[in-house]
Amino acid sequence: MRLIHSSDLQIGKVFTYFEPSVAALLQDARQAVIRTLGELALQHGASAVLLAGDIYDKQQLSQQTLAKPIEAMRQFPRVHWHLLPGNHDHWREKGLWDRLSRANMPPNVHLHVESGAVQIMDDDGTPVYLLPAPLSHIANVDDLTSYMDSAATPNGAIRIGLAHGSIQGFGSDGDASNYILPTRAESAGLAYLALGDWHRQMRVSDRVWYSGTPEPDFFKRPADATGTRCNGGLALLVDVDDPRAVPRVTPLDVGRYRWHQLVRTLTDDSQIALLEADLRALETDLSRIVLDLQVSGTLSLAGRRQFEETIIHGVGSAFCGIRFEDSGLVLEPSEADLDSIDRAGFVRVAADRLKEIADDHSDPAQARIAALALRRLYVEHLRQAGVA
Repeated sequence: MRLIHSSDLQIGKVFTYFEPSVAALLQDARQAVIRTLGELALQHGASAVLLAGDIYDKQQLSQQTLAKPIEAMRQFPRVHWHLLPGNHDHWREKGLWDRLSRANMPPNVHLHVESGAVQIMDDDGTPVYLLPAPLSHIANVDDLTSYMDSAATPNGAIRIGLAHGSIQGFGSDGDASNYILPTRAESAGLAYLALGDWHRQMRVSDRVWYSGTPEPDFFKRPADATGTRCNGGLALLVDVDDPRAVPRVTPLDVGRYRWHQLVRTLTDDSQIALLEADLRALETDLSRIVLDLQVSGTLSLAGRRQFEETIIHGVGSAFCGIRFEDSGLVLEPSEADLDSIDRAGFVRVAADRLKEIADDHSDPAQARIAALALRRLYVEHLRQAGVA
């Protein structure tokens, strides 16, 4: 048997920290990943796609948002899609799964809202059973995969588990819920256990994998000072030869966008050009990048203007979206900066006084306001002079 394993599509997610045009692109990518998974299934000869929970981001979604991915699955009639409720889209009475079940569901789309072994195919005389563990609450106290140990299937059947939650004792933090026994595949005789919940792709054991989200959707704070590409944008191709054979698991690249985080400290205006080069080297196609840029250090007023022209409005315009954090970037006006504002008179006196306040770190809030005012004075001067 050959299948594709994915999870955590979170269709309907709202990206409030980006401008609406960027958020719309990211939302569309989450819908479009259904077609990507379907095309990969046909390309690799996979008969099924397992979606291990959190297909949708929340319960309250429009009928169009609910129906779009189902209609996309309808376009791949040779591929059987198996959908499981997760914590974001858990099963509840009169919830989204009830709404889906009352809709015109295509015969190749299967909603698994109840526990129990279900035959999903017969592979050359070897029956294949899916053992789903749907969530009925956001957080469940019990391990919902425990029933798999005693779930009856015919001798020689291939047993595939499908669940959403956190593996016990495998790096889960104190806020984790919906715990799953890490040895469930062994105790339940599963050839493979397809998991969702963690957005990074991860191997727990030879038979237990998290697929990771097919589209990245958040930045880690604090970011690694060396910069990093956020985990996500992958799915898994899984080959199961027989009930006892170790499955062959191959990562597949499915994401439309790649999320990067970059942390830089600038101590000299000349380093702006180096930062630009680093940004342009992130990917061949910068339009596929969503960037979290965190900059600290010191720049002159002229350097800050160059930074905005070169980084924010220059290379930054090439990215799909950019989130910029500069609270740690301090302005240190040079004598040339102040001379460009005015060499004498009351304007220069004001500039000197603002610099003095900005350099006084005993009152950080006041220093920041003075620095912003000085920057505004510099920019306004350039505008009056016809430079900016």
